[in-house]
Amino acid sequence: MKTKIETKEDLVAERARLKNQVTISRLKLMNEFRILKEDLQPARQIVGYAKNLLVNNGNRKSIVGMGLRFGVNVLLKNTILYRASWLTRLVVPYIANNVLSNYVAKNDTEILENTVNWIKDKTSNEPHKPRKSLVEKALLWVKDVTEEDDKKQVKELTDYKQLH
Repeated sequence: MKTKIETKEDLVAERARLKNQVTISRLKLMNEFRILKEDLQPARQIVGYAKNLLVNNGNRKSIVGMGLRFGVNVLLKNTILYRASWLTRLVVPYIANNVLSNYVAKNDTEILENTVNWIKDKTSNEPHKPRKSLVEKALLWVKDVTEEDDKKQVKELTDYKQLH
């Protein structure tokens, strides 16, 4: 809605009207966000509970934390350190648990993404596509780079011959 502004009073009145409109719009938007936040609160609580249960962020009750502690204890105490001294059997698993817990806490999203991708690969009905190894990727990169160099040299040679 355009109003014709002819005097300074018209300008001041229009400016006040627009400021009022901005304030009303801001209040409406804040109210909509508050309502949306209240509607999403149960879902946020469920996600928060699931995250605390699954993610190993120092929480002693998390499934991941319990699994890591159990796995490290079984692997180290009962197999590798079976005949070690009692001090070694006490200290090494404690340190390994702390190191592994910190690693999982720092890289939890990457580990989760890799796990989900692995599960998708294993459960998909599509035939498995063989992945290229690091050596294959390196050799293909070298091949591409050398082909580009060869193309540049051929072009330079043809340009040189055309000039002379």
